[in-house]
Amino acid sequence: MQHLPTPALQVPPGWPTAPATPTTGTVQLHSEQTGTVVYVPGPDGTMVAVLREHLPTATAVYQPRDLTPQLLFDPRAQRIAAGGLLAGGAGWGAGQLLLGAGQLVSAAAGLGSLVMWAAIAVVASRIGSVVLSGGRPATVHHTTVHNRWFGRSTH
Repeated sequence: MQHLPTPALQVPPGWPTAPATPTTGTVQLHSEQTGTVVYVPGPDGTMVAVLREHLPTATAVYQPRDLTPQLLFDPRAQRIAAGGLLAGGAGWGAGQLLLGAGQLVSAAAGLGSLVMWAAIAVVASRIGSVVLSGGRPATVHHTTVHNRWFGRSTH
């Protein structure tokens, strides 16, 4: 039976690892410990056992918060939104104006058509009676005008 090599274990970063060589030193029993041991991250990323009383006990000092009321919306965003609404309103108004102008042009075209048909009716009434009745007797009037100096004219 062959023994296959076991793959090296991957230890996640920040987890404590067992030292490669055995350590030497005095053994301190749990009952002989004077304080609580806690693990903190060391400079090389490994977890290091430290007595709790050796850790700094100063509390963090926070800066006081600014509690002045703030605007609900950003003023620049308000100006941009107002410009967009203004552009939309102006576009809608221009559309309504062009719609009204289109109706005015349509009405003018209809009125022009009415005037054209009225003119055709008047001309047809004048010409029709002449064509159908053989014509009216024409009256011819001759006028002779003699123009003189300094705007004097005689008939």
